[in-house]
Amino acid sequence: MANAVVVKHIWLGGRSISPTLATINVTQGTDLGKMIYANSITLTPGTVTVDVVGNQFTVHALIRENIAALKVGDMDRRVSELEN
Repeated sequence: MANAVVVKHIWLGGRSISPTLATINVTQGTDLGKMIYANSITLTPGTVTVDVVGNQFTVHALIRENIAALKVGDMDRRVSELEN
């Protein structure tokens, strides 16, 4: 299903895609928590965690709105709750 979403946006072309590279802050306290969050981000269609440095992830997204959703922090909060 995720691949279908990516193909749809690529097929629709320039107006549908807005490639973005951004740094987001994370709240996980353990390496395991950061790994789970980084992998969760990568499961979002068209989005990949490129780098992890301390409490910041560099994320590439095919669609700018996916970065905005990550910055809201819902997924970050849910993964942090798993650590407790």
